[in-house]
Amino acid sequence: MKKKQNAREKRAEMRPNWKPEKKQAVRTKPPAPQLTPEEQERIEAEETKLFLDHIEKYSGFKDEEVVSVRKKSMSATIREINLEDGMPVVDEAIHRMSIGIQEMRISGIKIVKLIHGYGSTGKGGRIRIGVQTELETMKKRRLIRDYIPGERFGPFDESSRRMAERDRSITKDPDYGRDNHGVTIVVIT
Repeated sequence: MKKKQNAREKRAEMRPNWKPEKKQAVRTKPPAPQLTPEEQERIEAEETKLFLDHIEKYSGFKDEEVVSVRKKSMSATIREINLEDGMPVVDEAIHRMSIGIQEMRISGIKIVKLIHGYGSTGKGGRIRIGVQTELETMKKRRLIRDYIPGERFGPFDESSRRMAERDRSITKDPDYGRDNHGVTIVVIT
């Protein structure tokens, strides 16, 4: 029984001086250059600004409508975003939160207090639950560093203590150690 010849052997018979092709090494991309933290921050700020411009242009919202920020002095450590202003539905409150966090990141603010309320039923409002679920997703995607529900924001929580070590002025916040279920503290990356 004759063995079947493969394609290379057939080609070799047809051309007497032909040699089989050498396999080329697989080329991989060179590693991306490492960015300094300042360059990475600058790139993130530019991307965020483009995102906010896009939202403002196509959604019809203006900055004042998208997020209601209680203005404090520039030396204040924690800025506030009031998500319950105007009694929005859950999706609108989450949208306000996302835009507000992006704006705070652009302006260089690292700690944000979200005021979402606890709800009138006493079981925890839908906005509170939706916001904390979205924050958990943002944390997994590394869009934020961490978040601390208001009931844990105090001297007995490890995350709060680490935050206080970095900046002692947060211990002067009126909600620090008050077991306030209506707020959440967000640490921006």
